[in-house]
Amino acid sequence: MKVHHVGYLVKRLARSEEAFVRLGYKIEREVCYDHVRDVNISFLKNGSERVELIEPASKGSPLYPLLKNYKNSPYHICYFSDDLEADRKSLEADGFMVIQDTQIAPALDGRNVIFMVSADIGIIELVETAEGGSDF
Repeated sequence: MKVHHVGYLVKRLARSEEAFVRLGYKIEREVCYDHVRDVNISFLKNGSERVELIEPASKGSPLYPLLKNYKNSPYHICYFSDDLEADRKSLEADGFMVIQDTQIAPALDGRNVIFMVSADIGIIELVETAEGGSDF
């Protein structure tokens, strides 16, 4: 599977963006509010490497409690999927469990995503491949 991005959970998105820019990243997509997860998201890219910065927008966000465990750090890897259901079934057969079933991702142009977890590697996200095979 091809990696789309590494997701970083952050306390203050603007400050994290500034830090990544100092490391050579360029803002690929400005901050977008994801109403499904109540988070603010931006994407930055350095060469072929992309990071997604995720900031809980309120204490009601389902990701807010994760700040206690992850603070400012990566917490998931997102992979492209040409067939979400087939990949889901294959990963479930390999021991992954769905932790967030198929939902739209506003920051990813409304494409569908699934979040899964494995005891061996942690959280992954699958995002359906963009029309025309765009790398975003």
